[in-house]
Amino acid sequence: MKTKRIILLAAVLVLALAGMMPALAQDASEVTMTMWTHDGLYVQFFSARAEEWQEQYPDIDFTFDFQVVPSVFDVVLTNLAAGEEVPDLLGIEQGAFPRFMQNGIIESKFLDLTDLLADDYDLIVKGRHTPYTYQGRVYGVDSSLCAVVYYYQPAMFEERGLSVPTTWDEFMDTGAALAEEGISLSSVTDHGGMFMMYLLQRGGEVFSESGEFVLGDEDNRQAALEVLGMLRDGIENGAISHIPSGEFWGATPITAYRDGRMVGAIMPDWYSDYILKPQAEDMAGQWAIAPMPAWDDGRGHKTSVWGGTGFAVTKDSPNARYAWELLQYTYVTLENQLKRYEEIAYYPTMSAAFDNERIVGLQDAFYDDQKTGEVFAELVDDVPIWYQSVHRAVFESQMAAEMSLFFNGEITADEALDNVIAYVEDEIAFSM
Repeated sequence: MKTKRIILLAAVLVLALAGMMPALAQDASEVTMTMWTHDGLYVQFFSARAEEWQEQYPDIDFTFDFQVVPSVFDVVLTNLAAGEEVPDLLGIEQGAFPRFMQNGIIESKFLDLTDLLADDYDLIVKGRHTPYTYQGRVYGVDSSLCAVVYYYQPAMFEERGLSVPTTWDEFMDTGAALAEEGISLSSVTDHGGMFMMYLLQRGGEVFSESGEFVLGDEDNRQAALEVLGMLRDGIENGAISHIPSGEFWGATPITAYRDGRMVGAIMPDWYSDYILKPQAEDMAGQWAIAPMPAWDDGRGHKTSVWGGTGFAVTKDSPNARYAWELLQYTYVTLENQLKRYEEIAYYPTMSAAFDNERIVGLQDAFYDDQKTGEVFAELVDDVPIWYQSVHRAVFESQMAAEMSLFFNGEITADEALDNVIAYVEDEIAFSM
């Protein structure tokens, strides 16, 4: 029965590929496949998988030209407009995806992957499809879970007989106690994406599934006010440090960690290997990971989400079929989801991967040999779902401006939120 099902699925895939992709020359013996990305780790991982994948085509001589391209999204959009070269595979960072939604570019120039994913669609956490969805269709396969946790220094708690906070009320109380010594528990910056991170945990939304701006809806507005109020309370009682956006990704927080002025950070999974480990390498063994504090009334989620890069296939490429097959092999198989974590430290987007000892049993020396995968295994099924919009950049820019004023005490939460809502709604009306 299993063999018949595999044959049937293969037949369906062949028909789908035949109907959705350009015809390939039957006598092609040499194929050069290209991929562009902003992240060298993707080049490393796709290169390793490509060497394995090509073995199923012994009669084809594949050349893999995978590159990190500076300002890659600007280059691709410019090239598409000019009818010039674009790669077979493109890694689209979720923050850049709305640019590809403009004027339906993603639909006209990239392959609709929804039906090609088929039964594999439900293997991936749903919230990792939506950042690359346009008009209900999926155009990218994501690279990481991007779930949010609390990175912290255990000794700072243990030396004072304090417990790591599990709720936001505990966070504020513990933060107030440490603030008496000039120590904060975490930091916040003026970034629309960071605001969305906290809002999503609370259960709020900025955009609907259809891309409509819904922050002003009663439930979303209330959730946003609660988030802003919580962050402002934390800044005022010393639990949270406000770091300007120009300093947030550099030495300022790292120095505060080293000096004992800041205990940790509430950030997504990529913060570990992109920011913390490379910049605080000398602090290896002094860190641990815990779940993000939860809201005390039980509303919302155990975690949140921020970030991601979805790989898309160029529709008109003569290599579209091979590009999809490579992407499917690399990102939509359990074995390679496990390898992705083992090789480049991006957590799987498949729930099933968190049942595997290669994820939950792996010890991380930077975190004093903690099995960090166990923390994410507790959260994977509660990662919030969120939706994209062509107006997202307008929202994030204005939200960042209002957050700066709000955190500095120049405006109230109501004023900040109303200013954002009015500005975005005006921009949407103007663009109609």
